[in-house]
Amino acid sequence: MPEGSLLPIELLQIQLSTIDLLLAMFYLDGEISQVDAEATDSLRAYLEDPSCSPPDFPPHLGLDLRVQVDTTDPLEMNVQFPLYGSSALTEGDEPPLPKYTLRCPPWLNRKANVDLAESMPVNDPDGVLAVVEYLKTAAPAYLQAQSSANISKEVAAAIAPGKLVRVWFYLQSLSTRSKRDDMVNWAPSYGLTGFVLAGKPGILCLEGTSENISDYMAEVKTRSWADVPSYQKKVSERYREEGDQVIRMFDSMREITGEITKGGFRQNRSEMGEVKKMFESVGLGDLFAEVLGMS
Repeated sequence: MPEGSLLPIELLQIQLSTIDLLLAMFYLDGEISQVDAEATDSLRAYLEDPSCSPPDFPPHLGLDLRVQVDTTDPLEMNVQFPLYGSSALTEGDEPPLPKYTLRCPPWLNRKANVDLAESMPVNDPDGVLAVVEYLKTAAPAYLQAQSSANISKEVAAAIAPGKLVRVWFYLQSLSTRSKRDDMVNWAPSYGLTGFVLAGKPGILCLEGTSENISDYMAEVKTRSWADVPSYQKKVSERYREEGDQVIRMFDSMREITGEITKGGFRQNRSEMGEVKKMFESVGLGDLFAEVLGMS
């Protein structure tokens, strides 16, 4: 049985009006869904004719809301609107505040997710809208702090002041083990994080300042690739992310070649479906087509 008494008619109407407002505001496909659509319809019918006996309502009416956060997959949050409260509540009072459950996304660790949830302005007079706006601005900062905390001391010591960018390079072919090792081992001294994927094609992702990325690439080409004919040194910059919304998504520089299935005659062609999933796992799935020219 629900705890407390069913809210007065006026307060039930406020709860229902708030739900209707949110459904109208977050109308895009997948943004919002009703958890208790049948109970909501029953409440609506009861409020249209409150002279009848109220049905057995659940303790709350729930909504699942997806909050779009820059550079990451959406945050998923459940919001519950209480239908019961203290018997002392009257028509002139405010209804009980919504209750929020923030689901932990794959790109945020559990501690950061708990801290983010506990910092939400759940008592703000603007209610759910205030929480949504807070998450849009605060979640990237929590992700940035999480990434910074995980970066190795060597990378942290080499990080130079300047705007962070993420640059994606495309190589027609990358195979030599020693050259791949150089790309991974030299990156920390330039304050760079990201990954190397060998094969046909090869992919290089670098996070850092534009200057450090340029200096790193210059050293790779002149030292590590010194014995490679110039026509084979071609590296195409496929995509560059820049602006205040760019945050580090990788805590180190590493090679991921062994994590991706290979195919082709020489077993040197990466399975692009797995590469796409790798992009998605770090919240960068929308860049797959930009980098590789395929959807």
